[in-house]
Amino acid sequence: MTSMMEVIPAIQGVMAVNNDNFERPLDPDAETLAYKMEVFLRSKSGNLLQPIRLKGKKEKYYWSFMHKKVQLLHPQAEMYLLPWQQTEKGEYYVYSPYNFQAGNVFLIPKDEIIDMGFN
Repeated sequence: MTSMMEVIPAIQGVMAVNNDNFERPLDPDAETLAYKMEVFLRSKSGNLLQPIRLKGKKEKYYWSFMHKKVQLLHPQAEMYLLPWQQTEKGEYYVYSPYNFQAGNVFLIPKDEIIDMGFN
């Protein structure tokens, strides 16, 4: 078993190392990607999309407007209310950026949406 007297100097030595990897300015390619991703979170008029969450804690299946089939969606996932007119069934269009490569639009009933508001 290692004594604490040996571990503490080792930790202090690691913390004292000057690591410049974390102090560089943002890579120009990464900055360009961030600006491209920001476009997906704005409406055509330039307004930010309204962030939302869903009621409940369990994952549910919702209709994917883009894939034309039901897909699993976690209620705490990152989602935004699209400024489109609701459907005849009272469902809203909700955008969820699954990851930075591909987002998805879901039809979600109004009574399951929680408005998060802006910070």
